[in-house]
Amino acid sequence: MQVAQYFISYTLAFWIDISLLNASNYSQWKVDMKVLLIDRNCSEFVESEKVEEPPDAAEKQRFKWHKERAYTRIYRGVERQFLPLIWNTLDGRTAWRILQTNFEPKPRARLARLIDEFYELKFDENEEIIRIFCRRVQEQKHLINEAGFEMPECLVCFQLIRKLPVEYNLVQLLYRLEGKQFNIY
Repeated sequence: MQVAQYFISYTLAFWIDISLLNASNYSQWKVDMKVLLIDRNCSEFVESEKVEEPPDAAEKQRFKWHKERAYTRIYRGVERQFLPLIWNTLDGRTAWRILQTNFEPKPRARLARLIDEFYELKFDENEEIIRIFCRRVQEQKHLINEAGFEMPECLVCFQLIRKLPVEYNLVQLLYRLEGKQFNIY
């Protein structure tokens, strides 16, 4: 009984659930797929320029299996309508590059999307505490900064204040703060 419970919990701990790649989730899919490939010891076949094949026959078989597994994991992680993009290859690295070329957002489009997402952030009083909302705003600001745009502190503060529910009306006093006092720290 105890062995079965251990096996089940051990198995569940290594189960990685990722969404299939579609037209709108490439950024998250890419991270999830990298984690899956790392978990399956296949990441080197998509990240490295060239992976040296081992000289030993037994190791060659294992090498081939891991290389094929990298491709099959990527293939199985893509929605059916996008599979024709990678049908012409059986190489994980090539498939990865093809998907990257077709799905990775262009810098300006990505920045526009990130800024839209920043201004759409709302505090959900039924689901979260204020600290979580503040953290989500901070994370979105960080993503915008990584994309090459320095989000002014005052805009971050306005975003934090403007989407709060009625019970936080006292926070409106923060609008009266002067320059350097009006920041998120």
